[in-house]
Amino acid sequence: MPVMVGFSQRRKTLLLEELDRVRGEFPSLGLVRVWLAGDFSRGFVNYDTPLEFLIIQETTDPYPRRADFFTDHLRPQVETHFHVYNPDEFSRGEHEDRFVKLTLKVAELIYG
Repeated sequence: MPVMVGFSQRRKTLLLEELDRVRGEFPSLGLVRVWLAGDFSRGFVNYDTPLEFLIIQETTDPYPRRADFFTDHLRPQVETHFHVYNPDEFSRGEHEDRFVKLTLKVAELIYG
Protein backbone atom coordinates (compact mmCIF):
# COMPACT_ATOMS: atom_id res chain seq x y z
CA MET A 1 0.00 0.00 0.00
CA PRO A 2 1.48 3.41 -0.94
CA VAL A 3 2.28 5.85 1.84
CA MET A 4 1.74 9.58 1.40
CA VAL A 5 4.75 11.26 2.91
CA GLY A 6 3.94 14.53 4.65
CA PHE A 7 0.17 14.06 4.68
CA SER A 8 -0.02 14.27 8.48
CA GLN A 9 1.79 17.60 8.37
CA ARG A 10 -0.62 18.85 5.70
CA ARG A 11 -3.58 17.69 7.81
CA LYS A 12 -2.15 19.47 10.84
CA THR A 13 -1.86 22.69 8.81
CA LEU A 14 -5.47 22.36 7.64
CA LEU A 15 -6.67 21.77 11.20
CA LEU A 16 -4.75 24.77 12.54
CA GLU A 17 -6.13 27.01 9.82
CA GLU A 18 -9.68 25.85 10.50
CA LEU A 19 -9.19 26.25 14.25
CA ASP A 20 -8.10 29.85 13.75
CA ARG A 21 -11.06 30.54 11.48
CA VAL A 22 -13.77 29.13 13.76
CA ARG A 23 -12.15 30.56 16.88
CA GLY A 24 -12.63 34.01 15.41
CA GLU A 25 -16.38 33.34 15.23
CA PHE A 26 -16.80 32.25 18.86
CA PRO A 27 -17.49 35.74 20.32
CA SER A 28 -20.59 36.13 18.12
CA LEU A 29 -22.11 32.76 19.10
CA GLY A 30 -22.95 33.34 22.76
CA LEU A 31 -20.57 30.73 24.13
CA VAL A 32 -19.60 30.41 27.78
CA ARG A 33 -16.46 28.25 27.38
CA VAL A 34 -14.82 26.13 24.69
CA TRP A 35 -12.10 23.50 24.97
CA LEU A 36 -10.17 22.03 22.07
CA ALA A 37 -10.65 18.29 22.60
CA GLY A 38 -9.80 14.97 21.01
CA ASP A 39 -6.63 13.69 19.38
CA PHE A 40 -5.66 17.02 17.84
CA SER A 41 -5.63 18.69 21.25
CA ARG A 42 -3.14 16.06 22.42
CA GLY A 43 -0.89 16.47 19.37
CA PHE A 44 -1.93 13.31 17.53
CA VAL A 45 -2.61 13.94 13.85
CA ASN A 46 -3.13 11.52 11.00
CA TYR A 47 -4.95 11.69 7.67
CA ASP A 48 -8.45 11.69 9.20
CA THR A 49 -8.04 13.52 12.50
CA PRO A 50 -11.07 15.79 13.14
CA LEU A 51 -11.35 18.98 15.14
CA GLU A 52 -13.30 18.36 18.35
CA PHE A 53 -14.71 20.92 20.73
CA LEU A 54 -16.28 20.69 24.17
CA ILE A 55 -18.63 23.67 24.29
CA ILE A 56 -20.59 25.20 27.16
CA GLN A 57 -23.47 27.28 25.81
CA GLU A 58 -26.74 28.61 27.19
CA THR A 59 -29.25 26.47 25.30
CA THR A 60 -32.52 24.64 25.77
CA ASP A 61 -32.21 22.65 22.53
CA PRO A 62 -32.16 18.87 22.92
CA TYR A 63 -28.62 17.47 23.07
CA PRO A 64 -28.73 15.66 19.69
CA ARG A 65 -29.62 18.93 17.89
CA ARG A 66 -27.07 21.25 19.48
CA ALA A 67 -24.21 20.50 17.11
CA ASP A 68 -26.45 21.56 14.22
CA PHE A 69 -26.25 25.17 15.40
CA PHE A 70 -22.47 25.14 15.02
CA THR A 71 -22.49 23.30 11.72
CA ASP A 72 -24.97 25.85 10.33
CA HIS A 73 -23.15 28.92 11.65
CA LEU A 74 -19.53 27.89 11.24
CA ARG A 75 -19.72 25.74 8.09
CA PRO A 76 -16.67 23.62 9.00
CA GLN A 77 -14.15 23.01 6.23
CA VAL A 78 -12.78 19.84 7.87
CA GLU A 79 -14.48 17.09 9.85
CA THR A 80 -15.52 18.72 13.12
CA HIS A 81 -17.32 17.36 16.19
CA PHE A 82 -19.18 19.67 18.54
CA HIS A 83 -20.02 18.34 22.02
CA VAL A 84 -22.38 20.94 23.48
CA TYR A 85 -23.59 21.13 27.08
CA ASN A 86 -25.53 23.84 28.85
CA PRO A 87 -24.03 25.18 32.11
CA ASP A 88 -26.37 23.17 34.35
CA GLU A 89 -25.61 19.88 32.61
CA PHE A 90 -21.92 20.62 32.69
CA SER A 91 -21.80 21.44 36.39
CA ARG A 92 -23.90 18.36 37.27
CA GLY A 93 -22.11 15.85 35.11
CA GLU A 94 -18.56 16.97 34.45
CA HIS A 95 -17.13 14.27 36.70
CA GLU A 96 -19.40 11.51 35.37
CA ASP A 97 -19.14 11.88 31.58
CA ARG A 98 -16.00 10.13 30.31
CA PHE A 99 -15.50 12.53 27.38
CA VAL A 100 -15.86 15.61 29.59
CA LYS A 101 -13.59 14.15 32.26
CA LEU A 102 -10.82 13.35 29.75
CA THR A 103 -11.18 16.68 27.99
CA LEU A 104 -10.88 18.67 31.20
CA LYS A 105 -7.86 16.62 32.20
CA VAL A 106 -5.82 17.05 29.01
CA ALA A 107 -7.39 19.65 26.72
CA GLU A 108 -6.81 23.35 26.28
CA LEU A 109 -9.41 25.97 27.18
CA ILE A 110 -9.50 28.13 24.05
CA TYR A 111 -12.40 30.47 24.81
CA GLY A 112 -14.05 31.86 27.93
